[in-house]
Amino acid sequence: MRGFVNWKTLLAVTISFLMVACTESDNANTAETLRIATVPDQKNKKNNITYQKLIDHIAAQTGIRTERVNAESYEALLHLFRTKQIDLALFGGVTYVKAHIKSNAVPLVMRDVDGFFRSVALVHVSNPANDLNDLKKTSIAFGARLSTSGHYMPRYFFQQQNIIPETYFSAVKYSGAHDLTAEWVRDGKIDVGLVNSGVVNDMFLDGRLSSDEIKVIWISPPYNDYVWAVQPDIRKHTKTLIRDSFLHLNHDGGHKELLKDLGANFFIPASHGDFKNLQQIILQMEQGKLVP
Repeated sequence: MRGFVNWKTLLAVTISFLMVACTESDNANTAETLRIATVPDQKNKKNNITYQKLIDHIAAQTGIRTERVNAESYEALLHLFRTKQIDLALFGGVTYVKAHIKSNAVPLVMRDVDGFFRSVALVHVSNPANDLNDLKKTSIAFGARLSTSGHYMPRYFFQQQNIIPETYFSAVKYSGAHDLTAEWVRDGKIDVGLVNSGVVNDMFLDGRLSSDEIKVIWISPPYNDYVWAVQPDIRKHTKTLIRDSFLHLNHDGGHKELLKDLGANFFIPASHGDFKNLQQIILQMEQGKLVP
């Protein structure tokens, strides 16, 4: 009789274990295929090649099949994440905060440079302006409306100087991409452009911009920007594998060129705490209707 009781107890424990295991399996994303998208902040083909190399590296390091999903706009990237059509995304600071608030996005890694990011204001070299005070009643272009470095943060710093773009400048336009904003300034389609400092640096290095054409007349204070984040239901082990695939780039000398192309010296683990100040700024600006 005693043995019969032990058998029933063992059966109950086994069933309970299986139920827990099944629940974890049902609620956790096993990421058999890791669907990845990046914020569409540039239009150049080199950027696409660089991200594909990174995605291939992630697949090789994690052993998980990867698939790149195209996001046509910042809004599209948020929609893809919200509707769980992607598992891993490179967000700008603003899109990450929105994905975290609405979809519980979990930050994994960021580049070393993303902790002290800057925006710059560009004008044509023939423009006599030397600072923002010389630009009143001229035309200005931001990048995308949801861009951190190409819109939100420049607008925030302008507001600190009592500059409201819609009344201070003669026209306000949105290019949709950092490199396109810089090209508009270079080609005389706009007087001043607000651009991601890293993109501007790359464009000078690869010859898309020249100091004979463009000059920088304003550099913003630093702030946190880009971050790679995953869906909240991705299993902890899988999150760790993905995170470590980025950190592996730091220690493998064969990936120096890829790091350079990504605009990074190295990657570091990220947490939501890195973006709390930015989140407060975003909420303040939106509640105060300072962002159109």
